Amino acid sequence: MSNATLYYTTTSCGASNFIAAHRAGILGSKLEAYQADIGSHKVLTGPKAGSDFYAINPKGNVPTIVLADGTVLNENAATLQWIADNAVTSVGAANGTSERYLLQSKLSWISSELHGTVGGLFNPTISAEVREFVVAKSYQKLQFLNDVELADERKFFVGSGFTVADSYLYIVLSWSPYIKLDLSKFPKVEAYFKSISELDFVKEAHAAMAKASPSA
Repeated sequence: MSNATLYYTTTSCGASNFIAAHRAGILGSKLEAYQADIGSHKVLTGPKAGSDFYAINPKGNVPTIVLADGTVLNENAATLQWIADNAVTSVGAANGTSERYLLQSKLSWISSELHGTVGGLFNPTISAEVREFVVAKSYQKLQFLNDVELADERKFFVGSGFTVADSYLYIVLSWSPYIKLDLSKFPKVEAYFKSISELDFVKEAHAAMAKASPSA
């Protein structure tokens, strides 16, 4: 059976899937990974380089995982759990366990509450009034993350070890400098982000993405 294929970009939420797959030990075996440009909608690397990304994923978004049977997954709650289910090194609890349902819940919160809010700040045409509103909402989500989710100053978002939820949350938090959100207002969030960013395998994944980039 042929491998599944991940399409990602190095800074979008698609990067969280590359990091998770790197940690899971499945890149190059169960999962091939190639870069796409979601601005030009072109595949950048791999055997389909130069082709229309819309032909692979009509939504044009990343992450996109194309399974061996042709099924297309293109939302983090699905793609990251596929990675967890196919991992050699665990990045998530087993299906059917309470811990797995908790992981699903956390992934959904990151997607709908945090990513869904802060993502609006990437819009270059946003008005000052709307931006002020979205920033305020973003800080509400970060305050909840700081005061409730990370109240015990845990190192990992779910359980006692790194999971796909950490790769997703880490990437969303990494956007803060670009969208001008001040993480220093939330010391537990800032400490969590710093801790994840300093993990050796996270650094290795970033280096691998950079090396694989066409401009490298």
